[in-house]
Parts: sequence; structure tokens; C-alpha cells
Amino acid sequence: MNIDYRYLRPEKAKALKKWYDDPIEVRENPEIWQGSDALILPLRRDPSFGLLFGKGGVVDENGEYVSLSSIPGRVEGSYPVETTEYRDEKVVYCGYLVNHWGHFLIEAVTRLWYFLENDPTIDKFVYFLDENEEREIKGNYRLFLELLKIWDKLEIINKPTRYREVVVPELGIHMRKAYTPKLLRVFDAVADNVVPQPDWDTPEKIYFSRSQFKKGQPFEFGFDSLDNFYEKNGYTILYPEKVPLDRMIHYIRNAKIVASLSGSLPHNMLFGKNKQTVEIVERLVISDDNQTDVNRMRDLHVVYIDANIPIYTIDFVGPFIMGYTPELERFAKDRGYRAPDEKYLTKKHYKRCFVSYMKAYADLYRYNWYQDSWYGPFADSLYEGFRAGHTFFGDYLDGKKPFRWHHYFELHYFKQFVKRILGIGQ
Repeated sequence: MNIDYRYLRPEKAKALKKWYDDPIEVRENPEIWQGSDALILPLRRDPSFGLLFGKGGVVDENGEYVSLSSIPGRVEGSYPVETTEYRDEKVVYCGYLVNHWGHFLIEAVTRLWYFLENDPTIDKFVYFLDENEEREIKGNYRLFLELLKIWDKLEIINKPTRYREVVVPELGIHMRKAYTPKLLRVFDAVADNVVPQPDWDTPEKIYFSRSQFKKGQPFEFGFDSLDNFYEKNGYTILYPEKVPLDRMIHYIRNAKIVASLSGSLPHNMLFGKNKQTVEIVERLVISDDNQTDVNRMRDLHVVYIDANIPIYTIDFVGPFIMGYTPELERFAKDRGYRAPDEKYLTKKHYKRCFVSYMKAYADLYRYNWYQDSWYGPFADSLYEGFRAGHTFFGDYLDGKKPFRWHHYFELHYFKQFVKRILGIGQ
């Protein structure tokens, strides 16, 4: 594995390097719990739980929660139930079938290594949803399970259900702590079952874009400039939400270089081949720690590029501004790449992005300063990011220039105008 930090801001590169320098355990033989008359609880949500998703998992015959069935900080803990259903079956507990592709890849399928153990005593593999949730499993989620050839063996529950016998395999990934190589066999099995079609091309360089991702569009600005940059430099632009999983795997496995915006998109390199090259275009001032696990497991050659222009602290929803940053410009120069079209480099373009960002920020947070508990250790990266954003938008942030039409009616900007006319402070 090779990690190239040269195109990250220095403090951010330093923080990321610490993650890669931390040792990670490789578990050749992951743990298995097995018990009779065990209860599987569907997800129960409540903000007071302090969990990303909620409570749920396996309770043994004595009413004790089976800790191996949890995803720490996300899904863990039991709750009282009045009625349960019963199945006279031996099943494998697979966990929470989360409806988010990134979490699906690094949490929801990571117990499926047990499926490849070919245990003939197993009747079914069981996932749970939210309590009483009705959801059709479709799209790439279903295609993954079909390609693994497990679909016909699944049961998906939304009510507390007790089974004659339950097997709980350990998670295949414990974030930045441990993983089992058995998990990679799951993704390899899915990839091996893809049947290429005659009309599928095999570009050498691909770029996973979010510019057409509808849920993100209200909070993501300047992403089209990256599409333009990569397209001008010979990459095939892919919009993963529009590409069926089998074809996406075909693209990944045949590419020499996979470029992708950070977040869930590069998690798809789990379907890739060991030692492939991936270029991760960063959206946040903090890197994605889950991706470090993916990169280690696949022994990838990784280039990180800061193409984000930070302003305020934000959560993973955004808003975001992406652009032709000094780091991306340096990357382009080293590769002999061309810059994006001139229209993406103008003050008018960046002002439009800034105005949209400020509207979205007010929409998401009003006038609050967003701060999460895990931001503390990254204060240097946050401050570094703000300074980088200030070089693009300092005049607006400092109140030297108005950026909304109604600012022209505010006393502050009227004073600034008068000072400019009189030459005061220049």
C-alpha cells in the first residue's frame, strides 16, 4: 500500500497519516457466537439512545444481549418486548439492513463471510429492518445479494422473532481496529459472478461523480467543475446512482485509475482488485476513517486531493463547495493535466457557489455553529481549512463586499461604500 499525501493541506495530511500509522489487526478466524432459543430484535429508534441508528440485535435464551451482534455506536442494546414470533429454524444473524449504500458495504454485509463457509445446517440468513418497517429491497442492494447467490436464502424481519438456533458471525470490519480477509472473499465472489455484456466498455480512467445526485444537489456546489476537469483529462465520468452494480464492478475492475469524491463512493473499491490506484477527491476538512480500512484491506495505491473550499464546520450533509484549489492545481501540474474550463475559474462562478453555500448553511443550521464531539482533535485541520476558504471568500466573510442584493440596504455595506469613495482605509 502506498499513500500519497502531497495534495492535502499539511495539518490534514498529518492527521490522516496518524490513522494509517495505527496498527490494525488481521483476524484470520473471526469470532462466532451460537445459541439456542435466541431472539432477534428489529431496530428501535430513539434519540435518547445516543446511537447513530438505534437498538437491536440478538438476545440469548437468558435475556442477555449478545454483544457480538452489535455495531458499536450504531446498533446495540436490547429493549423490552411483549410479543414475539417463533421459527423452528437455525439461522445466521446478518444484522441491520441499512438503507444507505456506504453503510451497507462496510456494516450490513460484513457478516456475510459466514455464507461462504458453506454450513449445511443453516436454514436461513436473517436481516432486520426498523420495527414494523415495510421496505422493498431493490436496485443495487438486491443485485449485490443476488450476485452473491444468497437472495433466496434470506429472511428479512421487522418484528421481534425467536429462532430455535442463531449463529452470530463477527463483523468483518472493526473501524480502524481489525478486519478479516474472509470479508474480501464476499466482494470477490460478487465480482466473479458478474457477467460482462458486449456493449460494456472498459475505460482506463474513471471518475465517480456526485454532480447528478439529486439528494445532494441542494447542498453541493462546484461539483460540475470537477466533472469538467476529469473529463478534459481523459476520465470517463460515472454517476454511481445511475449505474447498475454489475456494470460498476466491471468498470472498477478494468480501470487502471479510479478517481472518486470522498465519502461512500470510494468504499466501492472493496469490489476492486488489490493494489489498484485510487484518487480520492476530498469534500471535507477531515478525511473518512472508514476509507482507510478499505484502502488497507485492498492494499491500494491512494492519492488524496483537497479540492474542497471550507468555510464553516459542517456535518456530512454539507454544504460543500468544490473547486480548482491550489492542491488540485498542483496535482494537475504534476500529472500534465489541463485545468477546468475558464468559466469554472472566474470570480462570478465562485461567488455563485458562495451565495448558494450561505443559503444552504442557514437552511441546515440557521445561525448555529455546528460542532460535533469528534471535531476536537482536528482543530488544527479545521482552522487550516477555514484559512484556505478565506483565500477564496475573505472579502465576503469579512464584510468588505456584499454578496446578496439586500446587503446594499444595510448600514455596514453603505459605510464600506463611503469609505471606498473617500479612499479611507485603502
